[in-house]
Amino acid sequence: MRISSKCSLALHILVALVVFSGEKLTSERLAKSTGCNPVMVRNILGSLKKAGLITVQRGIGGTAMKADPRDITIWTVYEAVDPISLNSLIGLHPTPSQRCPIGKNIYTLLEKPYDAIGEAVQQAMSTHTLEQLIDDYRNINSAP
Repeated sequence: MRISSKCSLALHILVALVVFSGEKLTSERLAKSTGCNPVMVRNILGSLKKAGLITVQRGIGGTAMKADPRDITIWTVYEAVDPISLNSLIGLHPTPSQRCPIGKNIYTLLEKPYDAIGEAVQQAMSTHTLEQLIDDYRNINSAP
């Protein structure tokens, strides 16, 4: 099972926006911090902006938080940047035999438990906020 790295990248960017608020944060600077290329960062910023989480001033490098970090969960960020990835969290084998009684029913058999797993992932991601991540960062950063 795997959730794409877009969510982690977006969370990295959001933490940076709060920690470095008041500083000029360009996609190039965020790219250096995240280890991704600036185009990927701009795509993530576009998704976060569309979701109403940030504001972006193109050209001058002005990106800032719009939503309160207390109200942003990991699930919120995940939905903003990678809404279809959860559907492929658990892969289904693509060609079960339709001649086999199990093969022709396997998708139906797995639908209920796989939906429950998806709901559990969503619930877990909804319990962690951006504010908690920022607090954890500050605690880690202030440790001797």
